[in-house]
Amino acid sequence: MEQDAALAQDLCARLCHDLVGPLGTVAGAIDLLGEDPEAAELARDAAAVLRRRLKFWRAACGAGTGPLSVQEALGLLEGLPAGGRATLRPEGLAETEVLGAAEAQLLLAAAMLAGEALPRGGVVRLLRHPGGGLAVLPEGRGAASPAALEAVLSGAAEPGPRTVLAAMLGRLALLSGWEVLLLPPGEGSASAGEAAAALLLTPRG
Repeated sequence: MEQDAALAQDLCARLCHDLVGPLGTVAGAIDLLGEDPEAAELARDAAAVLRRRLKFWRAACGAGTGPLSVQEALGLLEGLPAGGRATLRPEGLAETEVLGAAEAQLLLAAAMLAGEALPRGGVVRLLRHPGGGLAVLPEGRGAASPAALEAVLSGAAEPGPRTVLAAMLGRLALLSGWEVLLLPPGEGSASAGEAAAALLLTPRG
């Protein structure tokens, strides 16, 4: 119970962090309406960012997300991984392919987590792993997964607001009968490049 409460608190802190920026921009732009001709456009842009982030968090961490097509999942992630500096590249996944509810939710969280391994931006590759399941591979200059990622995913380390997405991913996988494995950089990839550890999402058993 105590661990669940801590996870909920960290998730709330992360949500506040992600939403307070665009909310502040909207509020500031509203104050300037009538004085700055660009204020309305600034408010609209910030509101669009806020809407995208809310839709993502509802789908990734909320209940009852349901199945999603690859195209729908990509739409929910648009402009979000690595603060918009990382692009998503599905490989061998048709946009019309429908992912089950658990797989879709795990993919959303894993893709965002992969973006956090790309401080300078890059590419998040999404593909079917030869051994089964989905592999999510972050590649880019300076790519590096957090040192405690494996421990947080397995529940062996206490998460915080910065690592709550990894803890949430591990918890969602456990509840849905899936598991999240870390693959060495470049495994399951045609060329390693500058890659961080890949995330493998696979059903248990």
